[in-house]
Amino acid sequence: MAKPHTTKGRKARNPVLHRVELGNLMEILSACDRGVVEFSMGLYNVPRRDRVIMRKQNRRLHRALKKCLPRLLRTPQSLLELSELR
Repeated sequence: MAKPHTTKGRKARNPVLHRVELGNLMEILSACDRGVVEFSMGLYNVPRRDRVIMRKQNRRLHRALKKCLPRLLRTPQSLLELSELR
């Protein structure tokens, strides 16, 4: 049985997302989330005034996530590294 083709180079342990890639990823996830919210509002017959409120809350959530996501994706520092910084 033949072995699958593998590369012999080192792979990055912690792949780093660049700001552009992160922005594109956020746009894709936000669009998917908006679609799910719109679909579920139609499925559950949410009244029109409540739909406006839900869309507003969804936009606030997306803005907060865009603002905080880069900080959340950073690799956590070990306790030893944190103690050395003091």
